[in-house]
Amino acid sequence: MINKLLKNEIDELQEVQGFKVDSLDSANWCFRKIRALQEQVRENKALAEQEKERINAWERKENELAESNIVYFETILTEYYRKLKEENPKAKVNTPYGKISSRKSKKWSYNDKEVIEWAAKNGYDDLIRLKEELDKSTIKKTFKDGIDTNTGEIIPGIEITEEEKITIKVE
Repeated sequence: MINKLLKNEIDELQEVQGFKVDSLDSANWCFRKIRALQEQVRENKALAEQEKERINAWERKENELAESNIVYFETILTEYYRKLKEENPKAKVNTPYGKISSRKSKKWSYNDKEVIEWAAKNGYDDLIRLKEELDKSTIKKTFKDGIDTNTGEIIPGIEITEEEKITIKVE
């Protein structure tokens, strides 16, 4: 639970319209407000996580039996369908509440290394795709500031911008 001092800081927030930081004291006042609000956000998140977990546990428990029953009914329907298919290879089951049908397809699986070796050996280079990408960390180490130090050439396609990041840390 948020302590009384932090709650007081939040309650004072209605006074902030038009507030300007013009001294160390007013900056400190802002830091206290930020700290109190961050604590409020942490508490809200913690409460939300507790409730989400409670709801998820309830959902898992409620759906456990239903899901096992679904598996059971799908299994007995599959057995029934296979029996029909033995009698008539073109059999289908179609009711207002569902249908069962089947379709044959081919599933391919590959041992990439073996196929690549075979394709390269037999002149099927167009079946092999090579992926090129930049090693950016090595580029940064090799070309300080985007310049080839051996030739003095500026590396085309590299743009370096300097950014200032301001960090506000509340203790």
